[in-house]
Amino acid sequence: MKLFLPLLILAILLQSCDAFTDKRAVTKEEFYEMKDNVTITKVTEGQILENATPKAQKIYKKISANRDEVITFLENTEGNNKIETQKKLSQILELDSTEIDIIEKIAYYKDISKIEYDKEKQIFEAYQTIRDTTLYQENLQILHGKEKILYNYPRFNSIENKFEGIWSIVLSQKAIIRSFKKKK
Repeated sequence: MKLFLPLLILAILLQSCDAFTDKRAVTKEEFYEMKDNVTITKVTEGQILENATPKAQKIYKKISANRDEVITFLENTEGNNKIETQKKLSQILELDSTEIDIIEKIAYYKDISKIEYDKEKQIFEAYQTIRDTTLYQENLQILHGKEKILYNYPRFNSIENKFEGIWSIVLSQKAIIRSFKKKK
């Protein structure tokens, strides 16, 4: 028993010193070398939206090419596991890995009660009030404390001149920022 207590204290001391891990302190020279290789660039909201716009439009083009299949899929999987639904949707749309990395959610709404974000509800209501379908256009804006980017595209029946629903693509702002091309 007398031997147990000193061994326990020794084990605790060695563990707290990271003797059993492969972690080690970085030297001053290593720190400055790493620091010189890392650049931090400040980007504006405008630059983020400018970078996100073509990405969102490209994703929407894939959606519109398979519109009816995607709507049917989303209607049939409503309430299912969201992660699995988005994975299967990515396969249907044949999204590449860079597109999958930036997408948080793709949805189609015919009913305002199913919309998650207040800002998106306002956009839905605005689209409903427009009577001239030539005024419909895409909408892109930053959401949720600047964590997400929301891309909306209205769907309308041009024969009846009537709003039918809204496509919603939620993108990760962090992933969009990471996708900026590095300047050399």
